[in-house]
Amino acid sequence: MMKQFTTIVLILVICITCGNTVSHRNHDVQNKTVKRDTIITLNDTLSLYYGSYNNNMKLWYNLYIVKKKKRIKIGKGNEYKGTGSELFSSLSPNANYVVVDAIIKDYVHESDKDSTLHENYTCAIIDLKKAKIVKQMQQDCDGSWNKKNQWVSSGGKVVFK
Repeated sequence: MMKQFTTIVLILVICITCGNTVSHRNHDVQNKTVKRDTIITLNDTLSLYYGSYNNNMKLWYNLYIVKKKKRIKIGKGNEYKGTGSELFSSLSPNANYVVVDAIIKDYVHESDKDSTLHENYTCAIIDLKKAKIVKQMQQDCDGSWNKKNQWVSSGGKVVFK
């Protein structure tokens, strides 16, 4: 009787493990990012360039600034690493800053046989002269630029000067 129970448990463990491996592989296959040049024109001299796209996540990655036909990689801190974009951008009136969306989407494995898609919507203010992120936000992404080149939340609070 004990031998039969052990055999059944072993078969169940093998089935569960195989199911988990296949499920994990499916997410990996769906999550492939492919090269896809996408340019967003900000003005006559500035553009944003995204070098790749993830079809499953529907996000663009590998952001660069294009100035006078020269591509400049955006310096990112740890907080911006791994984020994608739905191609939202908002250029400041003086063209020194741009706000872009910075979305984190990935599968979080909660058990051996299923996972949940996690989404975190944020945005980043990029200094176009220094080609680096100067502020990342989550709550004030719905704002806009005022005439003083300040990012103002929808509630009227100045978030970035």
